[in-house]
This record gives sequence, C-alpha cells and structure tokens, in this order.
Amino acid sequence: MRRLKIAFLTEFFYPHIGGCEKRFYEITRRLAAKNHDVHVFTIQYDDDLPTEEVIEGIKVHRYSHSQSYISQDSFRSLEGILRYSLSSFRRLRKTDFELYYSNQWPMLHSIFVKPVATPLIQEWCEVWDRPLRAIIMQKLLRKVGDYHVAVSEFTKQRLINNLKINPEKIVLITNGVDTAKFGGDNKKIWGRIIYVGRLVPHKRVELLIDAFREVKKKIPQAELHIIGSGLCIQSIKNKAKGIENCFIHGFLPEKQMIELVKTAWMFVLPSEREGSGISSMEAMAAGVPFITLDYPNNAAKELCQLDCGVLVQPNEKAIASAIIQLFNDPPRWQKLSNHALNTAKKHEWNTIANQMETFFQTVVNNPEK
Repeated sequence: MRRLKIAFLTEFFYPHIGGCEKRFYEITRRLAAKNHDVHVFTIQYDDDLPTEEVIEGIKVHRYSHSQSYISQDSFRSLEGILRYSLSSFRRLRKTDFELYYSNQWPMLHSIFVKPVATPLIQEWCEVWDRPLRAIIMQKLLRKVGDYHVAVSEFTKQRLINNLKINPEKIVLITNGVDTAKFGGDNKKIWGRIIYVGRLVPHKRVELLIDAFREVKKKIPQAELHIIGSGLCIQSIKNKAKGIENCFIHGFLPEKQMIELVKTAWMFVLPSEREGSGISSMEAMAAGVPFITLDYPNNAAKELCQLDCGVLVQPNEKAIASAIIQLFNDPPRWQKLSNHALNTAKKHEWNTIANQMETFFQTVVNNPEK
C-alpha cells in the first residue's frame, strides 16, 4: 500500500479522555506505525499542552486554546466552536493532504474546512432526531462530506433512512477494543456490577442506582462500581448514600479501571443515547456480558442481537429483574459471556485500523467515485 498523508480533525485528542478521543488515538497511532504521514488538528483545551507535538508518530497540532470549551452542563461554547472552526480553515487552506477525516463534533468545523479540504470524509458517531438545530446541522454535514463513515450499523441505517445519504457513500468502520488489555484469566466476582462512562444526564446512571437498590433486596452480596466523572457525580453520590457496596469511584487511571472491569460479573449501560458504546465493548473483551436499555437512540442495543447482552425496558424494575435473573442462571450468563468475548475479538483495534487504511487507499486511488 502507498504511503498516505492524512489530516484528522477532532475537537479533543489524547490525553483527553472520551470515546471519540480513544477511537482517534487508537486508529491514528496504528496508521502512523504503518509509516503513513498522520496529522491531527485539535483544540488546545489545556494551556500546559504543547501546540505542536509528536505522539507515537502522530503529528499533533493544537490551537484555539479554550479551557471552558465545554461547560459544566456539557454544552459547547459557541465562541469556542467558531474559533476552532475558523482556525481549522486557516490552517488547512495551505496544506496538501491526500484526504481529510473529520470527527462529527462540533459539526461546524467540517462546514468551515470543506472549501479547502477535499476529499472530506465525515465520521458519524450518532444521528440525532432532536433538537431542530442538530437536525439542521446534520443536513449540512450530509452535503459537505464526500464520503461518510458510520461507527455502528445502527448509525449507518440512520444515515440512510433519516438523512437520505446514498448507501454507496457510507462505510461501516466500528469502534474497537484492545483485547490484550482486557483478556486473560479473569476471575469474576459473582454479583459485581460495573458502569464505566461519563456521568452526565443522558447516561441515566441514577436509574442504575435505583435498580441496584432493588437488587440488594434479593442479592445482599451484590456490588455496584461506578467509574467516571462529569456533571452528575455529586447527585449520583447523594443517591448512592446508604446503599451498602455501592461505590462511586469517580475517575480512575486506566490500569485500575481495567482491573475492575476484568473482575466484574455484569456491565450495565443505562444510557439514553449511544453511537456505539466503547465501554460495553471493553467489558465484552473481558468476558463480561452487559445489560442496556431499549431507548430509541441507543446503538449499543444492536449488540444484544448477537446475544452479547440483554436488552430491557428503561426503568429500574426491568434492570433489577434482569440482573437477578442472570444471577440465578449461571448457564445463561456463561452463554452471554462466551458470545461477548468472541464478538469483541472480531473488533480488535488492529483490525479496525486496517479497515480504515484500506478505505483510505480506495478513496485516494478512485477519486472519481
């Protein structure tokens, strides 16, 4: 394969922690290791971070410094979005990359850079059906993208059905997992339940705590471990008060997080909205099945169709009932665990990066398509 010069645009990048950040980091570092010329254009969200840096062969360009880009209530600063978008246009207008790959968020940046970024590959984590401003922005993104990448089959179908994008212009490249980190001889602690992710309203973690309160009535030895940070952490701590073996850890270093996941018996993802769900995939790589909720915008539920987890109605009684049933049915749990592990193995980050590389080569070698 020929060596490519690729520009990635993403509002946040390593060492910032999040699902999109992990995806871009894992893919770009593997492409750089294959000797491609990889550049990442991102926001300097911390003034202690260098404006120019090479990380594992990735040339990182940080600019539009903004410590308050995302507020405590998880809203992006309009000023910050405009600065990043305009600065990205200015930086890219004199470049000669063979292709440009843009993260979905904050959306406006893709529109700004389109005049100087061709071909532009637009990545989609999710497709929203509200509010109106998001729908309008998505329709604009549909027009600026020369090609589109969906991170899940769920999102791909929404691009086709909701945004009417030509299926021939959409490629499915899912999120991945490092099975070497989460695999091995993992001794499960029966009844240990875990959640890993942001603590923000749409994740609905309070619902999980309400369910756990019901679980404790039937399974006194059950544990709940919640890992993550965000706007809702204090309200979650307040709701968890008085519940034995309900641990709100906040942020944990990766090593500690992985050790807890590997010993977990069940992962619960109560989120209203997921584009894919990297945290559930990481649990699957440790042989941990999951429970998720039947919300319309939850893409993680498609993994339940592969018998890797259980889909339940979005209420605490349904969550608690599923947990109690699986606790009392080890053969069913084992079947889910085996399917979860085997499915995760098909989504190794090395495989995902290879798929991305092949797609990029196709775009560059067939520009008329």
